[in-house]
Amino acid sequence: MSASISSLIKHPLVFRGRDHRHTADGNEVRLPFGQANLDKACAGGVPAAGAMSIRALAGQGELQLLNNVLLQKAGTQKRIIWLPNRLHLNPNWLSQTPYQQQSWVINTTNEADALWACEQAIRSQACCCVVMYLAQIEPKAARRLQVLARQYDCLVVLVHPGNRIPGALPVNIDMELSCDARQWFVHLHRVSGAWPQQHIAIEHPLPASNSAIVNAFRQFSNRAATAIHEVS
Repeated sequence: MSASISSLIKHPLVFRGRDHRHTADGNEVRLPFGQANLDKACAGGVPAAGAMSIRALAGQGELQLLNNVLLQKAGTQKRIIWLPNRLHLNPNWLSQTPYQQQSWVINTTNEADALWACEQAIRSQACCCVVMYLAQIEPKAARRLQVLARQYDCLVVLVHPGNRIPGALPVNIDMELSCDARQWFVHLHRVSGAWPQQHIAIEHPLPASNSAIVNAFRQFSNRAATAIHEVS
């Protein structure tokens, strides 16, 4: 019976959410986000190897949320691969990051090519992290990336729009970024080593509302000679 179970759990389609790489003292290697509430809910952060999913619109601040994690992965001196998949990755933002020299942006024309490029990057063992934007991904494909990333000690970040099909993916962490009129939140749909949680308040570089813009217009709207840009 034990041999049969051992053979079963080694099957690539079986997801083992609590089976991760550990440090010498037996603790799981996790990379903190630098957000106290989120790190506590994630049992210390995201596992250093494997896949994670972020449901967010492009430009919603998902990269800033990942920044601390990417900095830690960049310490390996391996490549960080970006697969924007027809989206425009802001080169100005990337050029300001400490890991821009390690970053390679690979443009693909469709999601099948992006998935293929992601797998090749993982297998190369030259990459510490792959960040890929996809409109949709099937659970089977996500599980495949999870297994490969764990095998080759790579972190794969899958970024999806907020309207992705419901249901948690078989990855280490499946989270969603959202906001109301005052505050930004993260919803954890799946997290290995801990329980899913909703409405985890986080600090965010983007304002949750446009009140600052509205107040600025109100302040300067009655001035006779007011211009945002002045040229001569």
